[in-house]
Amino acid sequence: MIVYNKYTNSRDYTWYDSSNIVYSECIDTTEEEKTLKIVFKQGRTYIYRKVDVNDYLLFRNAESNGKAFNQYIKKYECVRLPDTDLNKLEEQKKAFQEENQVVAEAMTNLSYHMEYNQETKEFRLKLNDNVIYEGIDGQVNIMRLLKCMSINYSVSELSQPLKEPDFEEK
Repeated sequence: MIVYNKYTNSRDYTWYDSSNIVYSECIDTTEEEKTLKIVFKQGRTYIYRKVDVNDYLLFRNAESNGKAFNQYIKKYECVRLPDTDLNKLEEQKKAFQEENQVVAEAMTNLSYHMEYNQETKEFRLKLNDNVIYEGIDGQVNIMRLLKCMSINYSVSELSQPLKEPDFEEK
């Protein structure tokens, strides 16, 4: 189970509360296949190559990362690296957490401004007088909006609607 995750500079850094897996680092590219570094307890470290992005996500987000590793990752070609110093890995996590705290504090001071035309329903979202998004109310592409605001997100498909339609009795 994930205890801490940070995505930065096209790398997904993840620490786990697992009986066997401490950490993973996924190098994100435009390809569907990723390079994945996994650090096990005692510091044993391996690089897994050409990992399918779906297998990586199933492993990373699993309730039991050890079971998910065996099911989704173990099948890929790997190379053993020198053992990782677990103390340095913990220091890296603490540095990320401190950095995130500073960023979170700075984000509370952000003030967005929206210009809106009621007739055409066009709007412009600004941050510090810079236009970061333009659109038409009711026709917003939420993924484009999140990207322009530098908000990391993931997408999964729902098998059922979020809300059942309301039916009036006649």
